[in-house]
Amino acid sequence: MTSTPQDPHRRRTDTRTDVALPDRDETDTAGTTGTPLGRWRAALLLLLSTAGIALVALGAAARRDPIGTWAGGTEGTYRWRPGRERYQEPDWATSDLTTAPPDPPGTGTALLVVLIAAGVVVLLLAVWIALRLRALARPRTPLADPSGEEPELTPGQARTALETAREHLSTLLDAQDAVIAAWLALERAIAEAGVRRDPAQTTLEFVLAVLGALALDRAALEELAGLYRRALFDPQPLTEADRDRALTLLDRLTAALETGSTR
Repeated sequence: MTSTPQDPHRRRTDTRTDVALPDRDETDTAGTTGTPLGRWRAALLLLLSTAGIALVALGAAARRDPIGTWAGGTEGTYRWRPGRERYQEPDWATSDLTTAPPDPPGTGTALLVVLIAAGVVVLLLAVWIALRLRALARPRTPLADPSGEEPELTPGQARTALETAREHLSTLLDAQDAVIAAWLALERAIAEAGVRRDPAQTTLEFVLAVLGALALDRAALEELAGLYRRALFDPQPLTEADRDRALTLLDRLTAALETGSTR
């Protein structure tokens, strides 16, 4: 019985099962996925890729609000609802708003100076008005008429003027005011009589000239004029003795006017 030569590459079939080893070419062409080791490698790569994608997704989700939340209450029931956006207070501040420029230095001082100057002007105006009203209230002595005859003070008018002066001298409380009022009464009586004053004369000289033209006591008239001058310009006020002396002088003038004699 002739035996057939056996192929060295042919598998032997024995009672035990041998694992067939793949050829080198099959191993090279199949790569790593055809063997269990290759499958493990592929699974490991897939797992690493999945983990990397998951990490990237978690990083992106950490930077923004969740897209949705799971609202399922029981197993098998799923309901997704969109995430609520976070409310942010709007910024109302704008850069277009303009503020008033600050006042230049010295504005307050300049305004204060202007107010003080205006107050001084108003005060001076009030004083001027008061002086004008006082001047208008005083009777003006008429000036002498240069063209013709001048009216003269009659003895009756002079007697009335002396009586009015004595009344002011007796009734006023202050002695100094009483002497001034008595002399002004003489000036007013002469002005009402129509006697005009020469422009070169003062009111005091005018009264002395008019009354001196009558038959009066010249010394008493000049002494009375001296008391009037003291009341106006002397810093020492007049006393009751000066009032009594003025009354005596008026009585002497009246008596001289009645008798028509001069002393």
